[in-house]
Amino acid sequence: MLEELLKTLTEELELEEAPKKEEGNLYHLSLNPEVSVTIQQLDPGVSFLGKIGPCPAVKREELFILLMKANLLGQGTGGATIGLDGNENFLTLSSAIPYDMNYKMFKDALEDFANYLDYWREELLRHKKLAEEGII
Repeated sequence: MLEELLKTLTEELELEEAPKKEEGNLYHLSLNPEVSVTIQQLDPGVSFLGKIGPCPAVKREELFILLMKANLLGQGTGGATIGLDGNENFLTLSSAIPYDMNYKMFKDALEDFANYLDYWREELLRHKKLAEEGII
């Protein structure tokens, strides 16, 4: 089912080719050069995972406080969760949708996820700039 949804999405967005299934039922979808989403089929539903960016070393605690507030009840993440990858090098955004979806629901969920991913990428850059300038 996920393959059909991705194929329809690829055609609608005029992407070069539909993502291929990889080990662990994972699909890697590049929406643009900066934003890539890993999609996994659940039973039922799907999960999304994307890298926000490298975790900064400067003013890290201040950023983590901001991220914890965003995670609180999913208020700043649209129900997704900001976390760290296994090596604690990258901030990630993840979301699970534990129910079957039609194409419109899938596309809307992916669009919302990509928008939040893009927003937090910009916020991470803003934090880095403010930390370098000594404002925070």
